Amino acid sequence: MSPITLTPGAREALSGDEVVFFDWHVTGLCCADAGEFSVRPLRRSRLPRRARRLGETGLVYAHPTAWVHLAELPVTIDCRPLWRWRRFTTDLPPDAGLRCCLGRPIYGPI
Repeated sequence: MSPITLTPGAREALSGDEVVFFDWHVTGLCCADAGEFSVRPLRRSRLPRRARRLGETGLVYAHPTAWVHLAELPVTIDCRPLWRWRRFTTDLPPDAGLRCCLGRPIYGPI
């Protein structure tokens, strides 16, 4: 399983029926794999049927295309409250989706 870590802030920000969901947004027109990650809280009852579990905690799930890229990566998830909103962030580089599409390592030099 993937070494996914939730900070104490991220764990506290989730309510009892919520999980963190890595979504995949298609951004390319010529390649089905071209896309980008986003991370957000989601109620378990609203998880897409094809969502796949990441990590051993059972608190993190991913879209199948995102799961392929994240399955073996160490990722830390944090939550930064902004007034009454919750903003979940990761330690992935901002161009992680592009790196995946180009076959480059997510961590380290391009």
